[in-house]
Amino acid sequence: METGRGAPLGVGTLYAILRGAKLVIRQCRSWFGRFGQSKTLDQAEFARRKADVTAQYAPLPPGEVTVCVDGKRVYHRPEGGTCWQHATVAAQRRARYSKSGTRTDILGALAPREAQLTLECTPCADGAAVAAFLARVVREYVEAGWQRVHLVLDNASVNTAALKESVLAEWLAYIQVHWTPTHASWLNLAEPLWSSFQRAVLRTSYFQSHEEVVEVTAAYEAYWRAHPREYHWPKQPRQKRAASAAPLWRRLHLIPVNS
Repeated sequence: METGRGAPLGVGTLYAILRGAKLVIRQCRSWFGRFGQSKTLDQAEFARRKADVTAQYAPLPPGEVTVCVDGKRVYHRPEGGTCWQHATVAAQRRARYSKSGTRTDILGALAPREAQLTLECTPCADGAAVAAFLARVVREYVEAGWQRVHLVLDNASVNTAALKESVLAEWLAYIQVHWTPTHASWLNLAEPLWSSFQRAVLRTSYFQSHEEVVEVTAAYEAYWRAHPREYHWPKQPRQKRAASAAPLWRRLHLIPVNS
């Protein structure tokens, strides 16, 4: 935005003007939260939590494993066409349908170094559902021989509520929780997993029921277990391909020509 004199107004200045006029932005599709309603970041606390989380991605003592837990929401349209917004949505673009009862929450638990993935679909990822999923994940790792499970979680209300559920009480002795800082979901290595899931499954898919989401999620989990992939912190740079001895245009004289 620019003023009449051509001097630009920053986003923070614009929001300050709106807040001074007692105007609130009701919709903000950003994980930073609505302006004026999010708490001021404590830099020292941010640095402490970041160091605590990133330390779990380094080699741990024997018997300890790091598991990153996060959720992904998928919408489906059980009645095709009833939600289509002809006037506002282009024909080649699907409308975002968020009517009650038309969503599926996918819970994921990724062990980045061990390349182990567990996915589970639920109609609603509330505290009870997340607690049951965490109990299942921790039980599987403990039965596999791990003595300590380091859980990397964000500070969503469902996660804090899940730790208070009775179904998880017997496994709390094996758990050590590491909370990601506010506005720093990128520290959770489950986020790049969801990016891959989005490109491989959701981008070219159209679901009409919860069962279809469950089916494609199970197929993706089976494919992952057949082709596991490790995640590292920080991200390792890609290796450049070895250059050929000479460019193609310099090797044209080697191509035989019929006289």
